[in-house]
This record gives sequence, C-alpha cells and structure tokens, in this order.
Amino acid sequence: MPSNKNAIIRHRIIDQCINNKRHRFPTLEFLADYCSEILETNISTSTIEKDIAVMKKNPPIGYNAPIVYSKKNKGYTYSEIGFSIAELNLQDEEWDALRFSAQLLYQYRDVPIFSNFKNAIERINTRFSLGIQLDDPILDQRVQFETSNSASGMEWIDLIYNAIKNKFPITFSYQNIYKKKTSSYTLNPYLLKEYRNRWYVIGWSSERDDYLTFALDRMLSLEVINVKQTADFKQRAAFNPKSFFHYATGIMEGNTKPEIIELIVSDPISKLVMLEPLHSSQKLISEKTDEIHISLKLFLNEELYLRLLSLGPWCKVVKPTSLKTTMKELVQQMGKQYK
Repeated sequence: MPSNKNAIIRHRIIDQCINNKRHRFPTLEFLADYCSEILETNISTSTIEKDIAVMKKNPPIGYNAPIVYSKKNKGYTYSEIGFSIAELNLQDEEWDALRFSAQLLYQYRDVPIFSNFKNAIERINTRFSLGIQLDDPILDQRVQFETSNSASGMEWIDLIYNAIKNKFPITFSYQNIYKKKTSSYTLNPYLLKEYRNRWYVIGWSSERDDYLTFALDRMLSLEVINVKQTADFKQRAAFNPKSFFHYATGIMEGNTKPEIIELIVSDPISKLVMLEPLHSSQKLISEKTDEIHISLKLFLNEELYLRLLSLGPWCKVVKPTSLKTTMKELVQQMGKQYK
C-alpha cells in the first residue's frame, strides 16, 4: 500500500474514473485534469502514468490493479470486470493519517493564499467518506496546533506569492522597530517563509546589493510592479532556499561566514540539548556525567545570542572569543536590570 497520502487519493480518483460507466476509457489527460480539479493543484500526465504503474504492482507497494490501455478506445480500463481498489480498504492508521493531515491543513484556512484548503478538504471528505469534522471542537481537546496571536501581515502573502511566481518585483513601506523609522524598499522576492507563526519574505535588493529579509507584519503597504525583471532574477539563480538558512538558528541569515562554536552545557539542560539539538550541525565533542561539550557551525547574529541566553546559566561559550565577549556583555546588561 503506498505510504504517500497524496498518491493514495489520486489512486482512488483514478479508480473511480476507470469504473465510471458514464465516461468509459479515460485518457491520461482526462485523469490528470480530474485529479487536478478535485485536489485543486496541478497534476501532470506523467504523474498519472507513474500512479498507474504503481497501482499495477503487487501489494504492499500497489494494488495489483489489472489496468490496461485500450488502443481501440484510446483510454484505460480494467481487464477484470468489477475490479476496484475501493475493495482494498486502507488500514486504520492510514485513514487516521488522512484525517489528521486534513485537519492540519485546515488550521491555515484564514491565510488568504490557503483559503481554498477548506473547500478542497471538504470535497475530498465527501468523495472518500473520511468522516472529517473540521469544525469539531473536540480536536482541540486531543491535539492542539501552535497558532499565532496575530494575523497581521497575512494580507500580503497572496500578493508576494504571485510576485515570486511571476518574477515581479515588489515595492513596500516597512517599519523598522529597531531604528524606529519607516522606509521604502524595492525587492525581487524569492521566498516566503514561516517561522514561529510569523511570515517573512526573502529577496534580492539591487539598492543594497544583498539579500534582505522582511517581516510581513511590519509592512505598512505593498505593491507589485508588473514588469518582469528577468535579467535580475537570472543573476540570482544561485539562490537556494534549502541552503540559504543552513547555518542560521532562525530567520536571519548571516552577513559573514559561519563560525565554529563550542559550548559546554550542564545538566539538566544538556539532556534536552541532546534530545533536541540546537542545530543540525551540532556535534558531541565529549560527555561527562553532568555536562556535555558540543560544537556547532553557525552565523553569529542576534538570534543566536537569544538562543544561547535562553539556556540560562547552564550554557557556557568556549569559543570563539568574539562570541564569549558578546555573551558576557549581554549578561552584564541583564544583571544591571535587577540591581
């Protein structure tokens, strides 16, 4: 049985189409369009071909479905009359996974660009009888998702997403809470990123000749410039969303090269750090009964400082010297607040 839940849904749609007596012998194009319509996303004919190939395989990979192509009717059918994968019921944990995934998506229904999630889930729920109760308050009594206290800035998501998709620059006014002033910016947006229930846009600023990150909830106005800056985008083809934040501890990338950091973390926080590493680069140098010595490769920025401060007196910076000095100054400033 396929483990990919999107594939499972497509397989059931294909099965229904093949068994539809009103539209017999569906083509690849028909199946792709029908899946796209129900799932409200673009499904290619090549994906449908792969789905059919999987469905024809023996369990547990597929369903041993006797799907054949009729040259005469130029479409697909079952060579075995009355066959349907609906007879091969999903396991309880697979149905639970489908329901849980739908409920997970449903929490984003108030975000403009995700507003169609509710309709899509309800249509899938109806067609496949998942038994999903999206508005059932009992969900919060069993599973509570992290939610934002403020939806500010979400109104820009749809505009920015389409600007990224169409390679349009954006111009906006932005409130800098640190410098306490409002400035105007023009940006070639490359990535929308959610971090701790807040949304950010990352892009290239020709004026600054650098990548910049902006919080959407600090934007006061925004306009999409409907003129493609193709050449400018091509120059930044090296931008890789996966590697851009590789050495970051949050939403802020570094303006300098990452550095090797060594920390000594004592119990009981050391056990938490071992269970939940501070970063994917974390390595264990040595371990004692009451402390651990670890290394990381990270950008030195404000988000890292805050992360280390959150570990309190159970964390000591060993190197580099610049980070030790910064942390010492921050701790001294904190101490002054309580004199």
